[in-house]
Amino acid sequence: MTRITKSMTGLVLTSLLGAAVIPSGACAADKVNINTASEQELMKLPDMTEARAKGIVGYRKSNGEFIQADELELIPQVKPIYNKIKELVTVE
Repeated sequence: MTRITKSMTGLVLTSLLGAAVIPSGACAADKVNINTASEQELMKLPDMTEARAKGIVGYRKSNGEFIQADELELIPQVKPIYNKIKELVTVE
């Protein structure tokens, strides 16, 4: 059986073995890693154009790996869509 615990962020289902499942939001496996993604992989994100994807890859080549996803806001082409994609990207 599973215990259901309510929290402000949603339901957390905890099994008797202690593993937790968080149903709200995208899991890390579903997110696009902006430090390793190709232009084609980035193009799968909502409203991502070829120019925006090239901007991300170019920024990464010039500045090294992203430390935080919010660094995407430093890329002029990406800034307009950052709020739409921020939950869909990761740096890990």
